[in-house]
Amino acid sequence: MPANRVTSASPWHIVLVLDDSGSMAGQEAMDLNQAVSGMISELQILSQGKKPYFRLSVIAFGSRPKTLIECQSEQQINVTAVTSFNGDSGSTDMAAALAAVTDLLRRNPGQATDFTPYVFLMSDGAPDDAASTEEAARQLKQINIPAGSPRLITVGFGAADDAFMRQLASQSELYIKCRSSHDLTNLFPQIGTTIGTVSGGVQAMDDAIKQAAEESVTVI
Repeated sequence: MPANRVTSASPWHIVLVLDDSGSMAGQEAMDLNQAVSGMISELQILSQGKKPYFRLSVIAFGSRPKTLIECQSEQQINVTAVTSFNGDSGSTDMAAALAAVTDLLRRNPGQATDFTPYVFLMSDGAPDDAASTEEAARQLKQINIPAGSPRLITVGFGAADDAFMRQLASQSELYIKCRSSHDLTNLFPQIGTTIGTVSGGVQAMDDAIKQAAEESVTVI
């Protein structure tokens, strides 16, 4: 049974699935880089340079997905490798990105004593193929690995299809709508800060993430 809190003995695998399509060029890409850097800094502060509490994977996607880091502890991450978004990766193949997450989690299934893995999907637009994306999300949420079936949190801003992104999430209230990409620079670090104090399993973590969103995002 997955752990009810994040510790060095029950690490948490966080997967960031981040839109780097053409619409993200410019300020949006810069905001995303800052947001990811801030989140990693918060994770490193929580573990205080001692035993790792987290495993982080980052997948960028545009016309195709690209795994930037795979299941690395917060103490090992080369921040530059995951903060070089430019918005120059073509269209928005969200289905392929979610399928890549499923494959990644199967390669890194964790242990039954780990905290349940969470997947954060961020996009500022609509997917190339909605039906394929829905199916990829369904398969992702249903995979059975020792660490537990992953939770999918969706984050949208700009031209993101709110109804669609809400449908993809593990629960409709786990869709976070941002005013703009700049809100990510508050949201991602706030999530990193909040989760270190959570005890009570998945429901408590869901509530903490929703609270972090309320405190850091200008909801529209």
